[in-house]
Amino acid sequence: MKKTPILLILLSFFAMFLATNPVEAGSKRWNQRYHHQLNYAPFQPYLEDERHLQIPQWEDKNWYAEDWLVQRDGMSLVSGFYDADIFRDQRTGKRNTPILVVGPNFYRLSGFDKRRVVTILDQVYGITAERGGIFMLEDWYTQAPIGVFDKEGLRLH
Repeated sequence: MKKTPILLILLSFFAMFLATNPVEAGSKRWNQRYHHQLNYAPFQPYLEDERHLQIPQWEDKNWYAEDWLVQRDGMSLVSGFYDADIFRDQRTGKRNTPILVVGPNFYRLSGFDKRRVVTILDQVYGITAERGGIFMLEDWYTQAPIGVFDKEGLRLH
């Protein structure tokens, strides 16, 4: 019989603690720790995001570089990609192969838009217009090759 009053005292102490500290009781940290409720999306190890991030106007797969080039000058488009840190640098590698260094915002683009911005760059500079024209894509941070672009299009590793 003596266990019941001790249990009631402990429960009342715990209730008093919650009543005096409502911020901690209702915070996300408290809910995550004790109720395992996650308020963020779990990690998904995919190369592409599942959502289509481009605006609905460009959502269709039938897209041509001229759709963007008629709206704006090609060099100003490419300059905008550099300003947005989608592209970081251009250089020539071994055997005079052009290398496009992509910035961190390149990875935030959807798969469609990655292909589109690289296609615009190719249209402006005409790299693949030459016979056997090709250029490599390289990561800005690791300097590792991440893909290649030729007449067949963009292929990411």
